[in-house]
Amino acid sequence: MQTRVEELLAGVFGEVPAYSVEPVPFGLTNLTKIIKVNGDKYVARIYDRHTKDVSSIELESKITSFLNHSHLSFQVPAFLQAKTGEDCVKFSDGTLGALITFLEGSVPELTATRQAEQLGRIVGELSSALTKYDTTGLENRGTPFTHIYRLHPLADRDAVKRFVEEPPFSIPQEHIAFYHEMIIAIEQDMHLLNLLPRQFVHHDLLIYNLLAVNNSICGVLDFDLISYDASFMEFAISLNHVLQMSQGSLEMAEAFTKGYAGYCKHSSQEIGLLQLMTQIYHAAVLHFYIGQHYSGKNIEQNFNYILNQFQSRNDWLNTSRPIIREMLESHLL
Repeated sequence: MQTRVEELLAGVFGEVPAYSVEPVPFGLTNLTKIIKVNGDKYVARIYDRHTKDVSSIELESKITSFLNHSHLSFQVPAFLQAKTGEDCVKFSDGTLGALITFLEGSVPELTATRQAEQLGRIVGELSSALTKYDTTGLENRGTPFTHIYRLHPLADRDAVKRFVEEPPFSIPQEHIAFYHEMIIAIEQDMHLLNLLPRQFVHHDLLIYNLLAVNNSICGVLDFDLISYDASFMEFAISLNHVLQMSQGSLEMAEAFTKGYAGYCKHSSQEIGLLQLMTQIYHAAVLHFYIGQHYSGKNIEQNFNYILNQFQSRNDWLNTSRPIIREMLESHLL
């Protein structure tokens, strides 16, 4: 790690300055550390070679630069340019690293309706801002979650099939059967998303990727999964997070929706596809973890957690569909 950090610092500053390293409580996909140089803090990211290339880092940098000039109520990290003029440093073994500005704050709480409403406002404000991003001539738009077999190069259709048929760790048989049922349903209905409005979507607006100071959200992190996708996907993913954190509280869900509705509105057609988008989200995350497994990472706990969440959320939506649709239509139309 020390060699990588010093190679990264030399690539950005032209030499290796005096520095110190601090651990971070995040960075599951990429190797991440906090670096302190001359009193300033930065986030050093050493990217997973399977999921990040120069083009995807460039896209992330373009999006965050655009947002930093959009006069938002919160900050997003900015990439420091390497001496080569690129947004990343290429190491001798071909892997990539980047140095990113550090933002102060801590993970916000999500236990009260006012906090859910604030989260909704942040998700809505970011989503609204991203509708204004000009995609003209943009060659790389990332991989949308609807492309569930392309999110990780080691988790194509054959690899996923092999993993599910012969799991490398214990997965309850009823969960495997549920997964098969959902994949069939998703593939049958995926075409329904083709005519929906599209834009860049963060895909990971959970409280763990937000920063707060004095109980006020002031930063949005980790645009690693940014891609051009169905606009309503952002709402579906973050609403699922609120429901997961609140054990399915309709009161928390409505508070989140009210906050979001201050910035974004959606059609009845989009609202009607909430459950499908929630299913796609869970399948996408599971496939991403399968790819991580084949790259040598231990995914057992995370995989089983998401698969269990997948079934619980789908059951909850089956039961609550009329109530949740009425609530969403009252605020989002």
